[in-house]
Amino acid sequence: MVLSLVRNQGIPALAYPVNDESMLWPCSLKMLHSDNQFTLSLGHSVSIHGLVNPQLLTLRYEGDNLIPGNMSLGNVDIALPGTSLHSIARHGKPRPRALSLTLKTPCSVWYPFTLGKTGSGLHTGFHKLLKLARATEVRILFDINWLEKSNLARLQSAIEGSRQLAGVPAIPEFTRLYREADWSILNCTKDPEPEALPSIEDAVAGAPPPIGETVDDAPPPYARVSGKRSRNARTSLTPDSPLPKRLLQDHTYPRPPKERASPASPLSAKSTASSTATVQVDIFQDLVTSAVEKKVLPDLMRAQFPSILQDLLPEVLAGYSPSPSLSPTRHSSQLANTPTKHRPIPSQKLTPSTVVRSVISAYTETHLQRILADALDQASHQASELHNSANAEFEDNLADTRLDFAALKEDHLTAFNDECNEKLVEFKERLVEEKDEVEAHADRVVLKTWDRLNRVDGEVCPQCKCVCSTRHKQSEVSQARRAISLPL
Repeated sequence: MVLSLVRNQGIPALAYPVNDESMLWPCSLKMLHSDNQFTLSLGHSVSIHGLVNPQLLTLRYEGDNLIPGNMSLGNVDIALPGTSLHSIARHGKPRPRALSLTLKTPCSVWYPFTLGKTGSGLHTGFHKLLKLARATEVRILFDINWLEKSNLARLQSAIEGSRQLAGVPAIPEFTRLYREADWSILNCTKDPEPEALPSIEDAVAGAPPPIGETVDDAPPPYARVSGKRSRNARTSLTPDSPLPKRLLQDHTYPRPPKERASPASPLSAKSTASSTATVQVDIFQDLVTSAVEKKVLPDLMRAQFPSILQDLLPEVLAGYSPSPSLSPTRHSSQLANTPTKHRPIPSQKLTPSTVVRSVISAYTETHLQRILADALDQASHQASELHNSANAEFEDNLADTRLDFAALKEDHLTAFNDECNEKLVEFKERLVEEKDEVEAHADRVVLKTWDRLNRVDGEVCPQCKCVCSTRHKQSEVSQARRAISLPL
């Protein structure tokens, strides 16, 4: 099981390459560890103009890229400014340590997908991390107060061991948002330039095609419906060259030049007149088609389209109302299984407006269904991603809160034990002082009691000199022994 040695959002740290101690980069340190896996990552954020959220660049140091035996966790051997130490310290008295790493090859660089495949949109603020990304000997400064005692022991066992560790694979949520590259991605960075506004010609060229071109099964243009002959087709009744059968039967073909200059026959004159009339009809038809496309159709569209939308939108939106089913299907699949409803054209009134309205209604309904299906699918996908992101963020915050409570509990227990130890020491010293005072007072009371007893003994037996003197001598001897036994 992979365990995060610090809180999930990372802890403040300072990193620098060993060959350049002047470059202290503030970053967010994360450490993942299991039995034989270890990964350390440094995150650095830069705010870019035009983007709401800061862009995060991550340097990952995998366990299989670390050289065993060349890593250590020791005291900081460089002078830290007061602000730098304050920025990485936790509460209380800071205990900064330096984590030294030696790599086989430079670390991997992870940058957001939004900055492009080649990273050409990387901000110049990331370019300054090039030295740190290329370094194979790195030192990371952080306050070990951020780690619990058990996690600190795990970290020490991982970096001080002699076995080769493996890396922790990146989770799918991370790989969906960030792209992996090497240090060279930082060597060609530049500030993102604002995109120029497209010209009118580009806007027109990139505009979506008309309704008739966007729908696959749209009716043919008016020129094809009319059934007229194309101008490229043969219109003259007199062929330009004789038929193959005629070539075989006519012995006089080809004719000499004199015969070609003979006056045309009546049949030839009639065919020429018919061809001229057909060309005139074609020109007239082109003029009519151009006028319809430029004037009539736009006017009909402007007149009919609002009412068409008024009729179609309620019906189309009603088909996408939320259903209480537990396993909803995608709207695009529903659209694919739904046949297109072609509205019948009333036979009693075949005016241009009714024909155009019926055709536009049929294909506008299909087009609206596709647009709504795509919009709903996209909204559902975004809602699912937001839900998953919020759930992951909630779990991270919950885990961080638990770690904070555990650390706070440990800190309070440590402070309580320290205070109890101080009180116990004070009580013992006071008890020793009071013991000496009690013993001295007891000695004074005993001496006063013996004096009184001796005076009483002398007053009660004045006549018994021998006995009293003997007792007095015995008492003096015992008193002298008592005085000798008493401490000075």
